[in-house]
Amino acid sequence: MMGFESPGDRKVPVSVRDWDAMRRAIWRSACAWETVANMAMDIVESCAHTEGCPGITSETEPCLVDKYEEPPTAIQVRPSPVRAFIGWLRRFGRRGTSVPTHVLVTRGCPDREMRMSALVILTAARQSAPVNAPKPTDEPYFAPSREYFSEVLSSLAAAQIEIERLREELKRKSAPPTEQAPPLALEERETGS
Repeated sequence: MMGFESPGDRKVPVSVRDWDAMRRAIWRSACAWETVANMAMDIVESCAHTEGCPGITSETEPCLVDKYEEPPTAIQVRPSPVRAFIGWLRRFGRRGTSVPTHVLVTRGCPDREMRMSALVILTAARQSAPVNAPKPTDEPYFAPSREYFSEVLSSLAAAQIEIERLREELKRKSAPPTEQAPPLALEERETGS
């Protein structure tokens, strides 16, 4: 069971036309992921940072966040009228806007969220790109046969009909129960002899 071959390994005959199409599709995928990674890297590099942010030099370091502290309590000698009004509203079941309880000490990087989103895109592009997808040689391209093209189109049409049937069934099952209408009577046609 630990050999190099497993019972599921078998060779499947593939036409040269289909093999070339698969190679071209993988190469196009590699080019597309490279474009996505380049654009995400441009966004990461254009993000603004505050002084001393470790994210300037490293992709793996997070940007600085805003830092808040509680205001000193010695400043407030008596409750402010705003706090008294909010307490009065709460007693009667209404909510007022809260008084800020923290003061901004240092501001973090302004583009922190945008940089994190771009890094997520960049990582996904690097993980999803094919490892080895060289450009296929410029060999002549042969279009699929008419029979193969017709077969693909007919299977697509059948899949679309099946999707519509499933959607209607889902709508019917998820619709709220309504008054049942009597079944429609079928008209009987008399055949003349």
